[in-house]
Amino acid sequence: MGGDLLVRGAVALARRLNVPPVVVAATVVGFGTSLPEMLVSIQATITGVPDLILGNVVGSNIANVLLVGGASAVVYPLLHDDRELRRNVLLMSASLLAFTAFAATRDIGTVDGVILLVAFFVMMAATARSTIQGRKERDPSTPLDWVLGIPSQMIVIGVFIVSGIVMLPLGANLLVDSAVQIAQRFEVPEAVIGLTVLAVGTSLPELTTTVLAAMERRSDVAIGAIIGSNTFNILTIMGLAAAISPSPIEVSSRMMFLDIPFMLVTSGALGIAALRGRSIGRRVGITMLVGYVVYLTTLVVIV
Repeated sequence: MGGDLLVRGAVALARRLNVPPVVVAATVVGFGTSLPEMLVSIQATITGVPDLILGNVVGSNIANVLLVGGASAVVYPLLHDDRELRRNVLLMSASLLAFTAFAATRDIGTVDGVILLVAFFVMMAATARSTIQGRKERDPSTPLDWVLGIPSQMIVIGVFIVSGIVMLPLGANLLVDSAVQIAQRFEVPEAVIGLTVLAVGTSLPELTTTVLAAMERRSDVAIGAIIGSNTFNILTIMGLAAAISPSPIEVSSRMMFLDIPFMLVTSGALGIAALRGRSIGRRVGITMLVGYVVYLTTLVVIV
C-alpha cells in the first residue's frame, strides 16, 4: 500500500510541478524506497555489525537490478531515454566507482564516508538546478501522461508521498526483523544475512514501487527509481554508516572479489542499456530473475 501511494504521489508531483517523472523517481522515490536500507545500516553501525552494513548496501544494489528490474521488466518493458535519465546513470556509475575505490583499500573510513555524503549533496544541488532550468525551458501547457488515480491537490499529493515513505520502511522492517531472527537461528554469517535476507527485505519497497509503476506502464518512474535507489544506497547509506562508525568498516576478500564485482557488472549492464535506449523486455527480465536466484544459490553454497 505504501508503494502504491508513493508512486502515485510522485507522478502527481511531477505533473503538478511540470518536472519529468524520471527526476522525481530518482529523488523522492529513490530516497523513500532507500529508507529501510538506511535504518538497517544505522542500527548495524550502532550495534557494531559492519559486515551487515556492507552486505545490505551491496546486496540491495544487486537485488534492485536483478530482482526489482527483472520483475518490472516481466510486467512491462523498461525503456526510457532522455537527458535526465542519462545524467542519473552517470551519477550512479560515478558513485559505484568511488565506492569500489574506497573498498579496494580493504576498509572504508570516516573520511571516505564524508566524501560520499558531500558527493550526495552536490548531486542533489545539481539535480535541483537542472530541474529549475528545465521547468523554464519546458512548455507548461504540455501535460505529463495521465495515470488513473493520481491526486491533483498539493495537500493530497503530500499525504500520498509522506504516507508512502513512512509505510514502506515500517512494512519492510517487520519482514527484516523476523527474517533475521530466523536466519540467525540457522547460524548464517552476518555478511550473508546482509546480502540475502536484508537485501531482499529492504528492497521490497523498490520492488513494490517499480512493479506498480510497470503495471501503469510508467517505465520512466520504474527505471528512475532503481537507478536513484542504487545511487542513494552508495552515497547516503554507505556514506552515513562510514562517517558515524567508530572504526573503519572492513571489506572482506569475498566481498571484494565476488559481491562488489557482481554489483558493478549488474549495475553497469543496466546503465549501458539505459544510455543506449535499449528496451529491457520480458525475456531479459526472466533472465535477470534467474540470474538473481543463481547468485543467491552461490552465496548459500560457498557458506
